[in-house]
Amino acid sequence: MKNLLAVDGSECSMAAVEEAARTPWPEGSVVRIVSVAEIPLPTTPWAMPMPTGSYEEWERIFEERAGANTAQAMARFGEIAGSQTQVTAKTLKGDAKAAILDEAESWGADLIMAGTHGYNALERFWLGSVSRAVLSNAKCSVEIVRRREARDASENGMRILLAVDGSDFSDAAVEEVANRPWPRGSEVQVISAVHLPFTPTPETWALPDSYYSDLEKTGRELANSAINHATTRLRESNAGREIPLTLTSEAPVGHAEETIIETAKTWGANLVVLGSHGYRGFTRFLLGSVSQAVASHAPCSVEVVRKKAQSR
Repeated sequence: MKNLLAVDGSECSMAAVEEAARTPWPEGSVVRIVSVAEIPLPTTPWAMPMPTGSYEEWERIFEERAGANTAQAMARFGEIAGSQTQVTAKTLKGDAKAAILDEAESWGADLIMAGTHGYNALERFWLGSVSRAVLSNAKCSVEIVRRREARDASENGMRILLAVDGSDFSDAAVEEVANRPWPRGSEVQVISAVHLPFTPTPETWALPDSYYSDLEKTGRELANSAINHATTRLRESNAGREIPLTLTSEAPVGHAEETIIETAKTWGANLVVLGSHGYRGFTRFLLGSVSQAVASHAPCSVEVVRKKAQSR
């Protein structure tokens, strides 16, 4: 597995480093730590030209800062992970969004990990716009990392909330969870939201009394089918684990993004895993807007899974 870890020297990106270092990756995995020297343009149409020597000095400072960021991240990764995972580092230049996406594609990354935002000594770097751009445009899976509470970070196991809908997109998320060597004692809660339409207004045509009960029944059947498929695959994966994953499931009624975020809060999830988008039956469930909303508002880290060579 190829994991591209983007850092900027901030506490937020250091949380991503620590999460990557704590996570057990499949055998033969490689983590590549990258930091971007995002150098502003030296002039604007209405500004005085910057002397060449000044710009070169400015460029050198930004490149040195990016190199220091990768060195700091490498050291912290090694403190936690030791030598169990191969790790390399690379400094990139250019626009942060484009540089990270280009590097992920050219290297053939399976996963991009990054903190939500951050600041370094020279300028603001990991903005929300950067994380949104990477999440929206990456051709591989993306994990937006939020720092765990100290008491949670010290625990061996993880609480993984897996959102499914029965589509090919959520099946990819199920496979990702099934194939990863999670920490001992980890739990997976499989959730599928039953999304019902709004109650009709008085101006609409009258509907049979059974209309909404039939819709809810159909929705629950679809949700339970998706849950059963996911839990069956996870039980199969448990056969190869020294300590099996603890599995639970739920099919609550509500909007997908709100249900996923609220469940992550109340259950105390460390990570939400979901597909990039999809359709099921009579309604939309895991759309790009849902994955964006969950990644933006969940109280924990969020991994949005894409199949390799699949666009959003």
